[in-house]
Amino acid sequence: MKTYSHKVKTTVLFEKGLLGEIDQYNPFPTRREFLDQACKTYLYELKRRSINDQLATACAEASDEDVAVNEEWESITLEAWK
Repeated sequence: MKTYSHKVKTTVLFEKGLLGEIDQYNPFPTRREFLDQACKTYLYELKRRSINDQLATACAEASDEDVAVNEEWESITLEAWK
């Protein structure tokens, strides 16, 4: 996971119930550490999904190209077998 070195103070509004759940299940000493880790984990998953989507698109495009090339060469390749 990427490490960030420069901290910036910000203000964020959360629903009271959400903060209650965070406080109830927070394994870290502070809310800040919990939110910091939660954001990093969520960003990691978003990036991973994006990479997987790009890979799936590239594979589909390559597959379409393979089919087109196979169709083009199939009759030429089979000529020797006749």
